Amino acid sequence: MIIGFVNEKGGVAKTTLAIHAATWLAKHGHRVVLIDLDTQAGVSHFFGLKPADDVAELLRSALFLRADRRPPITSFLVPCPGYSNLVIIRGHNESGEVEADLRQPGRPRAGAVLAEALGELTTKGAIIVCDSGPYAGKLQEAILEAADHVFIPAIPEGASEVGILKVGQHLQSLGRTVTGLIPTLYTTTSKKHEETILDWQKIDGLGALVYYDPPRLVGLPKRILWGELYRQGKAVWDVTPAAVKATRADLETAQGEMTAILQRVTLDVMLRRKSNNER
Repeated sequence: MIIGFVNEKGGVAKTTLAIHAATWLAKHGHRVVLIDLDTQAGVSHFFGLKPADDVAELLRSALFLRADRRPPITSFLVPCPGYSNLVIIRGHNESGEVEADLRQPGRPRAGAVLAEALGELTTKGAIIVCDSGPYAGKLQEAILEAADHVFIPAIPEGASEVGILKVGQHLQSLGRTVTGLIPTLYTTTSKKHEETILDWQKIDGLGALVYYDPPRLVGLPKRILWGELYRQGKAVWDVTPAAVKATRADLETAQGEMTAILQRVTLDVMLRRKSNNER
């Protein structure tokens, strides 16, 4: 199974959510692969790993080499510090050059290349979580086409809406829909944010998929805490209040917020899988 967090807008918490989804699934006993398709190498930086062009090499091997000449998939997997069931496929600068490779005439569809590159992992039952970069392109297209489930993190403001629309349109062209839209950097006192989320819920085909159901679930509110996690290289459940410069109450609130989101993610994935199996 492949899960993608996608939006061409930067700074909307794609990496934060991808990291937390991956560590959440790993802590619940699943074998998880977190793949970083962002040239900024946010996943590596979060966990204190040296960035590398493993994603580029993996995709090029699927694109240019016969199956019997490709490096073993294990050569691209790096253990994640602190999480025994989680490995990472690191991305870096050359991921941008793979965009050019995938655009050449006669190349297979980007999603087919990514699916083939990850095929051995999916057939062995691993859950693959994809973090996309803050730009539209072939790598984002690859996630949209290969992922079984697509989640869109988006700030409830106008600048995010182009990304939501483009992701939705691309999935629609494939006969699929968004699995969930997650409001992020949401300010509970902002009337503009609340009105924007309510507008999202009125969109045909999207309304029920918007992660907003106060008071239990209000997306991912804006908190200085999320930025502090990058200094620790740990998910929100694995830090102390002192480490992230927060009160115990604020830390517990943030943990509850992220838990509510990932419980909803898990539920939506399960429901979608059940629906697909029944057809």
